[in-house]
Amino acid sequence: MVEGVFARMPNLEKMAALVHLAGAVAHELNNIFTAVTGNLSLLDEHIERGSAPSEMIGEAIRTAQRGIALSAKLQAFAGRQPLRRKQIDVNRILRGIACDLRNDLPKTVELIFLPASSDCQSFADEDKLRHTILELGANAVAAMNGAGKIYLQSENRHVTGNEGLALRPGDYIIIRVCDTGSGMTSEV
Repeated sequence: MVEGVFARMPNLEKMAALVHLAGAVAHELNNIFTAVTGNLSLLDEHIERGSAPSEMIGEAIRTAQRGIALSAKLQAFAGRQPLRRKQIDVNRILRGIACDLRNDLPKTVELIFLPASSDCQSFADEDKLRHTILELGANAVAAMNGAGKIYLQSENRHVTGNEGLALRPGDYIIIRVCDTGSGMTSEV
């Protein structure tokens, strides 16, 4: 029945339906792969480094991360996540975000910016990075009950593949947003 309806749809409507379906599937895939990656990472903390189970968990995490990357591409196709990647200076972006956050934070919340001491150049979507960090800042404020500290930090890291991380060998920039809050209640 669905095939028949789909076949009779004009091409523009078919494309809109496919885009909508791709976005919905991408969202669900992202949720699934994120849960799998998170649980495998927690499990890996209890396994001896370098053991066969640890290596199998690492491979499963890398596979799930490929699924997350595929999900991002599907979301981009669906128009939910247009990708506008370009060469950016991460510390410059974070410095601007820190200024924005300081202006919006309550006076009882202190923001501490700790930039990497070396160059932090990356190929990324500046708007998405900015949005993500601002959201994390808002979540941090909510977790602090109105008072505390938020740490915004960048760090360059070279990964060789021997660290037990689920990353391909190469150079990475780590961005941390930490807070002194107690977190959310179990109900939330």
